[in-house]
Amino acid sequence: MKLISRRSFCRTLTLPVGTLVLGSALPAWAKKKKHQEEKPPAPAAPDSAPPPYETKALWDFSGCIEDRFMNRVTTHVYNGNAYLWVLLPELKTMIVKVPLDGGKAQMFPLMPGHVTGDDPHRFYTIGADALGYIHVAGDMHSSAHVKHWISKKPEDISEFIFTSDMGANKRPQGFNVTYPHLFRGPDGVLYHSIRCADPVWGIGISVLDVKTQTWSMLGADVPASDLHGSKRANKKTGGKPMTAWEDNGEGGNFSYTQPHAQIKWDKNKRMHVVFGLLNENTPSAKGRHTGSDVLYAYSDDGGKTFHRGDGSQIQLPMRAEPGPYQADVVYSRHNGPPPWVGLLPTIHFDDKGRPLVGAQDYQTGWHHLVLEKGKWTELAKSTGSPAGDQTAKPKDEDETEDSEKVDVSKLRLPYEPHRVNQEYLRETGNLVYSVFPEKDRFHGDKPRHHRILLMLSKPAKAKAE
Repeated sequence: MKLISRRSFCRTLTLPVGTLVLGSALPAWAKKKKHQEEKPPAPAAPDSAPPPYETKALWDFSGCIEDRFMNRVTTHVYNGNAYLWVLLPELKTMIVKVPLDGGKAQMFPLMPGHVTGDDPHRFYTIGADALGYIHVAGDMHSSAHVKHWISKKPEDISEFIFTSDMGANKRPQGFNVTYPHLFRGPDGVLYHSIRCADPVWGIGISVLDVKTQTWSMLGADVPASDLHGSKRANKKTGGKPMTAWEDNGEGGNFSYTQPHAQIKWDKNKRMHVVFGLLNENTPSAKGRHTGSDVLYAYSDDGGKTFHRGDGSQIQLPMRAEPGPYQADVVYSRHNGPPPWVGLLPTIHFDDKGRPLVGAQDYQTGWHHLVLEKGKWTELAKSTGSPAGDQTAKPKDEDETEDSEKVDVSKLRLPYEPHRVNQEYLRETGNLVYSVFPEKDRFHGDKPRHHRILLMLSKPAKAKAE
């Protein structure tokens, strides 16, 4: 079974500031493209194959940077348009808006003169709020605070405002931050999750008040009594709330960890959060970072309060350590040496609407547990990583991978998708996905990403007889 993860990044020709008209209303098969010879043939359909997909290229652009920086390019779909970011030569950050109806795309600089840092941690994430303003967060690697931009007008990428210097509540919360992610909840409520390292290593989740365009943290200050042994024990830590944290780390107490959270909402608009924490000290990981526990909590009030699966309330900020702060410990480490648990647990819902959590154990593979009547029960063991789970983490670099996957092995698509927009797929049954058609061309030891396609595939309609 062929699985693809939502990972990707880019390098291109220097382009003038201002609108660039890109893409075409014509489908890919209706035009003779200069790269047509590179298009691999669609796989033969087996007897039991699903109906073919009608596919068109919404956007075809050559000029991204030829580097793994592009590995994290993702799409956000809002009101008939897909939004994504790309990097041009000299690390110039561009925001792209692509109509799903096949209209002409637009590309603008995130801000005139803005360039990202020269390391692939500094990716971006995009989301639209309930009023249609486009939010961008990114360009961070242990940054002092969250870097955040908002479009000056709803659904208009021609001009962005940098809010991070306008006051702490004008940007998502967190200090000494890396790995941002925007989540759009029911009714367009926008949430932001990020790894924090101040006052302790942990997860900071913020929510946007769209009327005032201000952000507030979900969680609370870490109790001073819990900071014994921390370098920050004698420093002022009030006003730096956390959503979840632990006091262990790679190298000893309060040392390096890489916690991440995923947020999903069920059909009843209940908010479900799954996250990983390291609750035991380990030696320095040297490229293979680890967690020890996968935890879960839900909220019915937008994150003001959190509860375990049995309905009991959790004191904030959440932890893996037993006590009133402990969230549901869905899965814990194996008994051997680290690495233990994958950094990116997943959460989905089964056909009964029950939360289904996936946890990767580096020794025993993937474990899948379902919440029923307040208790977590493991499903049949799988040796692989099924749809919805992450791939193994690279051993040689300190960076996160996205976790969503789609099984496309039975779909007759002209290209193998690089990243699929999961929300749009769930809502419509259609696939919006990015493709790097020349990624398998290597120069030295680096894949080429300079050409990017944004594709739309829909199940083909049966022809009337």
